[in-house]
Amino acid sequence: MILTTVAEANDLASAIESWQPPETFVDPVTLKIKEFKALGLNDEQITAELDKLGMGWYPKTGATWMGRILTPEEVVEIPTRAPTKAPSDEKVVTYDYTVTRQVGRTSCMRTSAASWTGVASEIVSGAMNVATGETRYHYLCMQLGNLNSGTNWVETVLTHNLGETYEWHTYDSDEGGWAYYMDKNTVITAADTYVIMLDGTRDGNGWNYDVWINYNWVRSGHLSDLWVQAGFQKEVYSDTGTFTDDASSAVFYRNWLHNAQGWSYWTNSVSTWWSTADPVQETHSMGALSYRWETWVEN
Repeated sequence: MILTTVAEANDLASAIESWQPPETFVDPVTLKIKEFKALGLNDEQITAELDKLGMGWYPKTGATWMGRILTPEEVVEIPTRAPTKAPSDEKVVTYDYTVTRQVGRTSCMRTSAASWTGVASEIVSGAMNVATGETRYHYLCMQLGNLNSGTNWVETVLTHNLGETYEWHTYDSDEGGWAYYMDKNTVITAADTYVIMLDGTRDGNGWNYDVWINYNWVRSGHLSDLWVQAGFQKEVYSDTGTFTDDASSAVFYRNWLHNAQGWSYWTNSVSTWWSTADPVQETHSMGALSYRWETWVEN
């Protein structure tokens, strides 16, 4: 078995338990939109100006993000993907799904019930290996939404694709789709902090959420329900059906769930399920504070 070579991260200072976005927080994209509207710019002009600033906006719903929406040429190269099906649906699902040229394999950790308003994790990515003729796309995801049905969700996605560096993306299933945020600016042995949280408010487009990476705001949008599922996924895709062994594992060291009472550690008191498709492997155990989930590719 290939186990992680990174150091244990339990000595890291954790701020999630008491962390909340500032009560008066307004994301920087929304502030810019207000400025441009005050100047009399229309939606098309505002979108163009935001693009110059490395910001994005979905005028139909008001969703906003840092970074840029992927081009149609980039999107067509991405494998068709969705949250892994729930165990009750597995009898009608194959994990050997083929999309365009790619064959995909996935490991998953997910809450069984839709009873949460947020999820957070400290994640060490590990190597996320790729190679010519083997794994071409490699994704590490944290998700919040209606995951069993795959109808409405948001996620952070760390990508390591063949010929590319490690990149942070976000994805919303119905408000703007894929957005490139930035190249990962920490080493693969570092524990990065990811947060997706509904703020308990809603408007005509749904319940409002925000995404944060290393405590920097990255995206906002809407989910159709306030109480939803939380989950993690590791995904690999290959043109040939051959996958690259990982040199080190991805480790979700400390994991949290959010509800009306605030943040709590994701422990064995939470109904949780795991799923894998060879050669993606996983192991899970209770750490000192929360579940520790480890996943890797091993043929």
